[in-house]
Amino acid sequence: MSSPKEQIAKIDDRLEQLPKGTLTYKNINGKKQPYIQKTISGKSVSYYVKLSEREYVLEAFDERKKLLEQRQRLMAYWDKIKDILMWNPYLDEKVGCGSQSFREFACGKQFYVDKTQFISEWMISEAKVTLITRPRRFGKTTMISTVEYFLDPRLSGHPEYFEKLNVWRKSRIRKWYGKIPTVSVSFGSCKGANYNQAMKGISNSFFMMYDAHSELLKSDRLSEDDREEYRSLREMFRKGDVDQAEVAIPRLCRLLSIHYGTLPVILLDEYDTPLLEAYTDGYWNEMIGTCRQLFHCAFKENPYYDRAIITGITRVTKNSLFSDMNNIEVDTVTCKAYDDSFGFTEKEVSDALKCQNIMSMPKIKSMYNGFIIGGRKDIYNPWSICNYLRNGELVSYWTHTSSNELIRDVIRKHPVRSKYEIELLMSGEVIHKEINENITFQYLDGDENSLWSLLLAVGYIKADNVKKHGELTECDVSVTNQEVMGMFRYEILEMFKNGNAIYNAFVTALLEHQTEKMSDILTEIAYSSMSYFDTGKQPSDRVPENFYHGLVLGLIVSLRDRYHIRSNRESGRGRYDIAMFPINKEDDAFIMEFKIHDSRNEKSLAATAENALLQIEEKAYETDLLAAGIPEEKIYKIGFAFSGKDIWVIERK
Repeated sequence: MSSPKEQIAKIDDRLEQLPKGTLTYKNINGKKQPYIQKTISGKSVSYYVKLSEREYVLEAFDERKKLLEQRQRLMAYWDKIKDILMWNPYLDEKVGCGSQSFREFACGKQFYVDKTQFISEWMISEAKVTLITRPRRFGKTTMISTVEYFLDPRLSGHPEYFEKLNVWRKSRIRKWYGKIPTVSVSFGSCKGANYNQAMKGISNSFFMMYDAHSELLKSDRLSEDDREEYRSLREMFRKGDVDQAEVAIPRLCRLLSIHYGTLPVILLDEYDTPLLEAYTDGYWNEMIGTCRQLFHCAFKENPYYDRAIITGITRVTKNSLFSDMNNIEVDTVTCKAYDDSFGFTEKEVSDALKCQNIMSMPKIKSMYNGFIIGGRKDIYNPWSICNYLRNGELVSYWTHTSSNELIRDVIRKHPVRSKYEIELLMSGEVIHKEINENITFQYLDGDENSLWSLLLAVGYIKADNVKKHGELTECDVSVTNQEVMGMFRYEILEMFKNGNAIYNAFVTALLEHQTEKMSDILTEIAYSSMSYFDTGKQPSDRVPENFYHGLVLGLIVSLRDRYHIRSNRESGRGRYDIAMFPINKEDDAFIMEFKIHDSRNEKSLAATAENALLQIEEKAYETDLLAAGIPEEKIYKIGFAFSGKDIWVIERK
C-alpha cells in the first residue's frame, strides 16, 4: 500500500513519460483532426497527429487526463492532513518494516511515528538507572537508537534529522543535542545452546560497543596507557575473550568521560535475552552469576556515567539481578511513566491511516486494539500496524515474531493448575488476579504466579483496574486483543496437551465416583510440584486452599461440553467452592468444598473431609442445583481435605 505522497510521486513520474501539451482538434475538410499544442520559447506551436501515431497519442492523453484528475484528488486529500503532519511529520512516508536504527529513518526516509517526547521526559527525570520493560516489537530498540543519535557527539552534525520532531521544540533539551557521549550495547543476539555460546554473543556485543568509539584511538586527552587499554579491550572482545566482561562498560565510560570531558550515558538494550535463553537451555546458574557481576560493576560501582536506560521484556527480580542497586526506577507495563512512548496510541494509528489514505480504522481497532500500558488503554503494537500499512491484510503479524518456549516450559511443568483460567480467558472473560511482575527464574518450576507474570510481560494478557500492593499487582486480566486471542486458541491451549492423561484420569474417577483414585491423582500432582510449597513454615501454610481449588478446576474444565462449571458462587446460606451443573439432566451433578486440615480440632484428614461435607449440607449449597431442576438424588457432594501435600476425598449424595 502506498501513501498519497508516494502516489503523487508515481503520477508525476508517469506524467513525465507521457506526451506533453494540450490535445486539440481542428476542423479540416469537414473532419475533426487531432493536434498537439505546445508552447516553445514563448510561442504556441501545433503539431498534427499522424495517423500512424494516433492510437498511442489518444490513449496517452486520455491517461494523462485521468492521472491529472487523480492527482487533483490526492492534492485535496493532502490538504486535509497538513495539520496532522505538522505535529507528526513522517506519517505519510513509505512504510518500512524491520528498521530499528534511527539512521534508517533519519528522518523522512520512511514512515516514522514521533516518540521523541520520551527523550525530554527521561532527561528531566531524577532516576539514575531506568529499567523499561515492554513486549517485543514495541519500539524499544528504535528508542535506544534515537536517544543515541540525539545525544552522542559522534552522530551529531545532522540536526535536520530532529528539527521537525517533538524533542526539538524543547529548548532546554535541544541544547544537549550532540553533547553527551553514549555507551550503547544490545544483548539481543546473546543467545546460545550453552553458556559458552551465549558468552561469545556478549563478547561480540562488547566488541561492537568499543569499535563504535574508535575516535578514542586519536584522542589527545587520553594518555598512551589509556589508548592502549582501549586497544587491548577492543581486541580482547574481538577475539571472543570474556574474562574481563564485567569491566567492559565501566572502563569505556571512564575513557569517554576523559575524552569528552563529560560523563556518558549507558544504553543497554534487551538486557534479559541472555537470561531467558539460559533458563530455557539449562545454564541459568552460570548466566545469572555473570550478569549479576556485570550489572554490579556497570551500574553500582561505576562512577563514570551520568545515567542509564535498560530495556527488556521481563522484569527479573531484584533479589537475583538488581539486589544491590537502590538507584533504579522500574517502569513495567502497569506503570504510568512513559506509557505512550512505546507502542502506537489510537490517535497515532488513526492519523497514520489518514496520512496513508487508508480508511479501515474500525477493522484495525477490532483486530489490533487492546494493549494497556500504565494509564493508557489505547495502545497498539507497532509491528502489526506497520505490516498492515504495507500489506493491507488484516492477519496476525505480531504473535508470530518470537518463540514462546519459556511459556511452554512453565506450562509443561504445570499442565493443569492454570488451564481453567486460560479457558475462561479464551471465552472472553475477565479474571481478577494478584500478579508479581518480577520474574523469579529460580522458582519458575513451582510458582503458579510465574505463568501470569510472563503472559503479562510479553503482552498476551492486559491488566486493567491496577492496584499496587508492594511487589504484588492486583488487577483484572483478559486476552489483549483478537490477534492474540487467535494465538491463545491454537498455540497456548496446545501447550496443555501434555496433561491430557491426567485430565482424563481425574475426570473418569470423578464421573465414576472413585474418590480414592481422585485422592491419588491430586497427591501425585502435589508431590511433583514440590518447589511451589517451599515458602511456608508449617505444612498447612505451604499449600493454600485456593491451590487445590484451582487445580481441580483445571482438571475438570475438559467437561465444559457436558457441564456448566461454576466457581465461588452464592447459593443457600453461603458460597460454594465449585458446582457442576449437568447439561444433560440424566448426568450426575456435583458440589465440591475444599478444607485445610486443622490439627487442633480435627483428628484426621478424614474428619476434615467430613467437615467439608457438613458445611455443604448446613449451608444448603445445593439450592441452586435444585432450582435448576436437578433431582436431589442426582446431586453428589464431595469434600476435599488436605494437609501439606496429602489429600483425602470423600463423597456422598
